[in-house]
Amino acid sequence: MLRKLILLIPFLLLAFSSSFTPHLNQYFKDLKCDVTLHKKAFDICYSCKYKHPLAVAYMLQGDLVKKKLKRKGLRFRPDYNLPIKCRAYTKDYSKTGFDRGHLAPNAAFDYSKSVQKQTFLLSNIAPQKPQLNRKLWNKIERLSRFLAVKYKKVEVITGTCGSIGKIKNNVNIPRWWYKIIYIPSLKKSVAFLAPNTNSKMSKAKIKQFKTTINTIKQTCGF
Repeated sequence: MLRKLILLIPFLLLAFSSSFTPHLNQYFKDLKCDVTLHKKAFDICYSCKYKHPLAVAYMLQGDLVKKKLKRKGLRFRPDYNLPIKCRAYTKDYSKTGFDRGHLAPNAAFDYSKSVQKQTFLLSNIAPQKPQLNRKLWNKIERLSRFLAVKYKKVEVITGTCGSIGKIKNNVNIPRWWYKIIYIPSLKKSVAFLAPNTNSKMSKAKIKQFKTTINTIKQTCGF
């Protein structure tokens, strides 16, 4: 089934458009989303049980990813498009030892202040260990942008799965983070799967966490 998904990905994501929604909804249905949120440049499959996204899908256009609008003034906020029982709040993450990890990263959308603001909604955030967030995952996100520039555009699915406990307000701590990057011009994809840990992440190389879609499927139980 995931093989079929990869064949569909070129048709899934068109920035600032809802024309790809039926395809994304099919993928998100397989993930058992409680709520699907359609933002300006990305879509979110959200779990009310976990109070964080299961996956986010978006496209990176090479001519936009280097605009570099400032991050100053952007603040994490609850997403009031979610039912109250599903919402996470900024205070849920305070003094927990976890970063507020973006699934759709701010740096991918720093060409638009309005889209940047949406990346800071907590519907796009999950608990992520600091060394994973700031080291390895940052490298993987930079690779996504590099590939977008080199090949004009890439299409990305970022996801979380599993559980290693909870922080405040019953927000789940994912066991795994994954990213699938599809390059339409090559009709090829590259995938990464990383444990949500600080251990050995400060000097981790991304090639150590390169994986296959089948491995992600098996690990996350899709």
